[in-house]
Amino acid sequence: MPTPDVYYQIDSQTMMNIFKNMLINFLGLSPESSGSMTFNKLTLSFTGYLSNYESEFLNDYYVKALNPFRFSLILAMIFYGAFALLDAATVPELKKIFWLIRFAVVFPVLLSVFAFTYFKTFRRYMQLLITCIMFITGFGIIVMIILGARIYNYSYYAGLILIFIFGYTFAKARFIYASLAGWLIVIAYEISAIWISDTPFTILINNNFFFISSNIIGMLIGYSLELSSRRDFYMRKLLELEQDKVKAVNSTLEKRVIERTRQLTNTNLKLKKEIEVRVRSEKERSELETQLFQLKKIETIGTLAGGIAHDFNNILTPILGYTDMALEELPEESTLRFDMEQINNAAVRGKDLVQQILTFSREVNVERKPVKLNQIVVEVINLLKASLPHEIEIRKSIDSGIGIILADPVHIHQIIMNLCTNAIHAMKNRGGILDIKVDSVMVDQKTTKKINNLKIGIYVRIRLSDTGHGMDRRTKERIFEPFFTRKEVGSGSGLGLSVVHGIVSNYNGAITVESTPGKGTLFTVYLPYNFSGPVNEIKSSDLLPRGVEHILFVDDELDITFMGKKMLENLGYKVTTKTNSSEAFEEFKRNPGKYSLLVTDQTMPKMLGTELAGKMRKINPDLKVIIITGYIDKLSDVTKSINGSYEIILKPIKLSEFSKVIRKVLDEN
Repeated sequence: MPTPDVYYQIDSQTMMNIFKNMLINFLGLSPESSGSMTFNKLTLSFTGYLSNYESEFLNDYYVKALNPFRFSLILAMIFYGAFALLDAATVPELKKIFWLIRFAVVFPVLLSVFAFTYFKTFRRYMQLLITCIMFITGFGIIVMIILGARIYNYSYYAGLILIFIFGYTFAKARFIYASLAGWLIVIAYEISAIWISDTPFTILINNNFFFISSNIIGMLIGYSLELSSRRDFYMRKLLELEQDKVKAVNSTLEKRVIERTRQLTNTNLKLKKEIEVRVRSEKERSELETQLFQLKKIETIGTLAGGIAHDFNNILTPILGYTDMALEELPEESTLRFDMEQINNAAVRGKDLVQQILTFSREVNVERKPVKLNQIVVEVINLLKASLPHEIEIRKSIDSGIGIILADPVHIHQIIMNLCTNAIHAMKNRGGILDIKVDSVMVDQKTTKKINNLKIGIYVRIRLSDTGHGMDRRTKERIFEPFFTRKEVGSGSGLGLSVVHGIVSNYNGAITVESTPGKGTLFTVYLPYNFSGPVNEIKSSDLLPRGVEHILFVDDELDITFMGKKMLENLGYKVTTKTNSSEAFEEFKRNPGKYSLLVTDQTMPKMLGTELAGKMRKINPDLKVIIITGYIDKLSDVTKSINGSYEIILKPIKLSEFSKVIRKVLDEN
């Protein structure tokens, strides 16, 4: 049976933890931030790897504190002088000596320091001078207290409270200097009140209670203010480091694009030369070869684009992961939140760009989802305006009440962009008007007889017209054929309208064309209306799904494993990371029941992620699996080796999506 001493020990420890947590919360210091920012708990100076930033912080603190300090000196002189009226009213017999202290001693000191603030050398002595000013002004009030006590006036102790307010807040003194001055004033008062003046005991206790309490409260406020300044400085430094990483990534990407463009240019030159030779030898054969070389050119572009997209995915993954985690930790009122959101938004735009590149290179399967067509139309128009000749005018009429369609946004973007590009090309010589109209229409039985593939029902209709050169009947009959084009060599592949027709047909829609030579062309696209309801927008304030299971995270990129570990641990999971698939398998063999989920990259040396998952499932068939990859279409065959259910996530990983997929997989029976 536990002894009373044990109970007392447990209660004391519990009370200490409660007090510690209350103090941390009061100072605005979360356990996470205190763990990442190393500093001396007494002086608040940076320690460890942050010690190199101490000098830079002090300079930054000086710049921000200089004007508030000057203002506090002006206020101090105003209030210190204004209380001379109180001297005349309460202690007229001591008025002369009190005014001597105020205007002959304290005022010259304050004025001298104020003038000194405009010299460069003031930076070195600012905190020491603040300490001296607090003590001198406080000591002046202590002298008044001693003299006032002789005529039984004990009210001047209240002036010390004002000194504490100015010193700990307005004067921008650092915590350690303000605390030193505050306790020197307390000691000076105690000496004067106990040994120099005959202060009654009750008045001594009363005065001590008020101004010592004020000093302690001022210390806590000063501690919190300086700690907050240091934490903001620390977060700014972290942000600068992230911005440098983004700049480095952009620079690397630009170099790669230039190199790939050079390779593509050389490839195109070779292809053109070969096409010219074949055309001279045999006309009919040259047409077939032209189509073949055009196809090879597009495949080359797709291969190059896919390679760039894969490298960019690996770069974007840690950027998105760390900014998502930073946004989770930053409070809504933080001044750094907007900057972090801009970095996150730029990375998300990069992710969307990668998805479009992968779609073009046929390395990703598209997923249909409810989308608002008007938003995509406006986006395409804004994109076109940047490179549109000034002779061409764009007019738009978009019904704000149009419904929602079930489609892939990239496909819809391709439809509108290809139609607009053709219209602009038709008007490039003489200019004209590009008119885009979007509305919803009820297709009746009469319309279905005129237009194939349409059924009775509601459709979203896109009408795109131009005032270009138009088309004759023979051209209209062939415009949707692959590789058919009337453009000069190098201006187009002849695939744009063929792709548009294929996408529209795949969505159970229809496309029609009306054209008159010399007047212009009108394309009309019908896409089925979606009745599944409005688009649900995810709010950033939604709580992320969490858990406590043990996860084995495998990726040959060390940066991604660090990011994954931190991301998952922030969600509550226990995480073990490996950068080698063979080491991961040996770890799993030692304790197969330890892990509830395997999260692995697909493309790794020695062993693919799907092979690793298959071998682990032979040991533990109940193991849940998530595959991370940048090449989703290459999983169609190898994933057959995995027994049981699995989930696939495309790089780059986004915290909100990743947390939901993990919870979904773990909760499956």
